[in-house]
Amino acid sequence: MKKKSSMFCALLLIFAMILTACGTSTETNTKNTAKGSAPTDVSKAESSVVKVIAASDPAKLPDVAKNRKDTLIVGTTAPSGKFNPIYSDSRYDTWVTDLVFDSLLMNDAKGNAIPNVAGSWDISKDGKTYTFHLKKGVRFSDGKELTAKDVAFTYNAIADPNYDGPRIDVVLDIVGYDDYHNDKAGKVTNLQGIKVIDDYTISFTFDKANAAALTNNFGYGIMSKDYYGFKKGDTQKLKDLLLKPMGSGAYLFKDYKAGQEIDFEARPDYWKGAPKIKNIIIKVTNADTQIQELTSGGVDVDIVAARPENTKLLQDAGFLNVVHFPANSYGYIGMNLRLDKFSDKKVRQALMYGLNRQGFIDSYFKGYGQPCNAPASPVSWAYTDKLNGYPYDPDKANKLLDEAGWVKKDDGFRYKDGEKFVIHWMTYTGSKYVDTLIPIVKDNWGKLGIEVVPELMEFSTLSTKVYDQQKFELFNMAWTLSIDPDPSEIFSIKQAEKGGFNAGGWDNKESEELIQQGLRETDQKKRKEIYQKWMEVANDDLPYIFLEYSDDLYGVSSRVKNLVVSPYEDWTYHVYQTELVNE
Repeated sequence: MKKKSSMFCALLLIFAMILTACGTSTETNTKNTAKGSAPTDVSKAESSVVKVIAASDPAKLPDVAKNRKDTLIVGTTAPSGKFNPIYSDSRYDTWVTDLVFDSLLMNDAKGNAIPNVAGSWDISKDGKTYTFHLKKGVRFSDGKELTAKDVAFTYNAIADPNYDGPRIDVVLDIVGYDDYHNDKAGKVTNLQGIKVIDDYTISFTFDKANAAALTNNFGYGIMSKDYYGFKKGDTQKLKDLLLKPMGSGAYLFKDYKAGQEIDFEARPDYWKGAPKIKNIIIKVTNADTQIQELTSGGVDVDIVAARPENTKLLQDAGFLNVVHFPANSYGYIGMNLRLDKFSDKKVRQALMYGLNRQGFIDSYFKGYGQPCNAPASPVSWAYTDKLNGYPYDPDKANKLLDEAGWVKKDDGFRYKDGEKFVIHWMTYTGSKYVDTLIPIVKDNWGKLGIEVVPELMEFSTLSTKVYDQQKFELFNMAWTLSIDPDPSEIFSIKQAEKGGFNAGGWDNKESEELIQQGLRETDQKKRKEIYQKWMEVANDDLPYIFLEYSDDLYGVSSRVKNLVVSPYEDWTYHVYQTELVNE
């Protein structure tokens, strides 16, 4: 599952809920895998999935946009400043790394792996070894050629004993990982399973066949060994360069004003061809400013909450194309399952039954969303809807809490072993999605005898507390998913042990067995059966309180041509071919 990631960061979970700035929920990237096919002008989209309401009157384009002839401005939720392909942990930081770095592989619109820095590849008969043949002439922005040594360096960095980023699943199953990762003395200098054959050839050998490798493991930006190189164990150097990213991508990173914008300049020597747009600014917006920024021409592209009123406001502007499609994502409430109050499945099920999710979806999305009951998107080839729908049922919720030993006292609150059932819920500011969700959660769970205490903060702070520090009781976010349904990056217990995205610490033996089976099985029909069984397990054991599926809803200025957005392609994927035409 991200993209944004096995990494990715995954491809992108297409679903609008991912966006905090859009006023929906905020996301963390899963896997940063392969990326995009030939670009499609959003005003002429051919996909039956991507729906476009064409601009009715492009002549209404504001002068402020007309006069910005060489600059594209894209709205974003404030990134956290982790501008490195192996450290980025949000969709917004990954937009930055997508512009600056290139990966071995990309994917076409259907999710099939296609060449990028690697022009071709071979897979051994046993499915364990992947050999990549790199293109010659791919250069980093400092002029040095990208070679196999840089690819090896990038993946060795993820396996470093002191690496604490979210991409660990990419290397966990490479031959020699444990020997390399556990060697604190620096005697083991390289991962055994990574072989640099020559400057343009490199192989990766896994302990077992890995059916998801092409789309999950090889879509991360490649770092320059000369620029980022460090002595084993000294990963601090990578962090020291988080705000000075340098790669082989289409754009140069120029400036970062935290909470305001990130500036980029096109590379005329880009190996795929000079970008058609000279400058890109990623500008921080939020739920209160997005529509105004789009309709006034202050930004050219932004993702807004998928709601009917927003669609109308964008249409009424006349010069904006409105693009929407089912997102490869889902929204959720995460729990720290290491805490006694959440360790009992009955409690988690009670929280699901006791939350009027449909009421929330109707109130906020108004026809653009539906309840989510498993950690997978309906756009996935492995998806099943044959699951417990957890309809709103306070009586069942109360019964489950009683059975779990949480007794309601005269004050209306529940207690167990002298402890009052109080939930401290960390969430983020600047989101109408959150503003709608908070009173519903407090009311619904309050009626069950549970006190809910919201604690609002910037999304970057929330991400740090959840994924870096793992200091939380409850939080809400959304996942942007990868093309492949492999959920190991988010839910494997190895992720909880090694760092990564299983911040809640879900440890379910059957889940782990099914995850491993899915990775080893190469027959897609059998894999589908495995993942549908896994979804049943997750639906019953509930590592999350699943909330909703929604749409991604983009406002795109009519002056922007050849912009690619779809369930499996983010706007950054082919932006070097995007053009500005002031009509």
